[in-house]
Amino acid sequence: MNDQRRLEIYRKMLLARRLEERIRQLSMSGEMPATLHPGTGQEGCQIAALAALRPDDPMLYGHRGVGYWIARDLPIERILCDIAGKEGGTNRGKGGVMHVVDPTRGILGESGTLGGNFVLGVGVGLAEKFQQTGRLVVMFFGDGTSNRGQFHEAANFAAVKRLPCLFFCENNGWAVSVPARTSTAVENIADRASGYGMRGAIVDGSDLEAVHAITAEVAAQVRTGGGPALIEAKVARLGPHFLGDPEHYRSREEIEAQQARDPLPRFQQALEQRGLLDAARVAQLEDEIRQQIDSAVEFARRQPLVAASTARENVYAS
Repeated sequence: MNDQRRLEIYRKMLLARRLEERIRQLSMSGEMPATLHPGTGQEGCQIAALAALRPDDPMLYGHRGVGYWIARDLPIERILCDIAGKEGGTNRGKGGVMHVVDPTRGILGESGTLGGNFVLGVGVGLAEKFQQTGRLVVMFFGDGTSNRGQFHEAANFAAVKRLPCLFFCENNGWAVSVPARTSTAVENIADRASGYGMRGAIVDGSDLEAVHAITAEVAAQVRTGGGPALIEAKVARLGPHFLGDPEHYRSREEIEAQQARDPLPRFQQALEQRGLLDAARVAQLEDEIRQQIDSAVEFARRQPLVAASTARENVYAS
């Protein structure tokens, strides 16, 4: 990773963090639906991983946070419109955060249910292999989603067909309010890769240099015919499962321990040590991002709510 990329990852991570903070404010005030599952603590991992891939590699994202879209330079005003159910978004406000889609940026959405992105993803991978595009498809998911049947079906099919598929698990240790230690038989999700004859790798998701490096390494193997692979990033979920979640199921000690793993100050400190950032530059970036978010919020406020008459648009029946 060169210094230009390091600064790009930092700025996008900072933008994702501040945008989610603003979305939370707008949701708590009733101006925006509280439908977002915050990605605080995981956005750096998402952005660093995607920075290691080609910008045209198809992506099916997980349900936590806005980092995936910011990593692909999706304008934040479109993100806000999608969340707010307004015209101006990628899905014109009809699909919310589960269906933010921009194929020109490789953003193919998630699915209507957790785990649906697996079967969609291997279908995309089959098409990429058939067309010999040289692209790979990356599917992001959480530790809880890895226990759903679609994961195992998709992993097996991808391995049998040696598809260019990268399964990327963000393991924060919690499936909503259920700890992984009580719901998952294996300690590491990546251990399941061997059962399908694919490579499995584990990385500290708060170490963005390591995330970028392992993603680039594994992706090169997947892209050149090595078959699918599974990366598991051990990440920290610093916020609630959903906006308004009181988190009664987590102890104060556990939450504080997770806060200590926040990748944002850790990466900022690393860049300062390299001489790439200082207090003045950080303050400048904060101001630029605040103005960018302010402008996007005003844009979203001016857009009309999606009309009921659009419900039957783009719906096809035989």
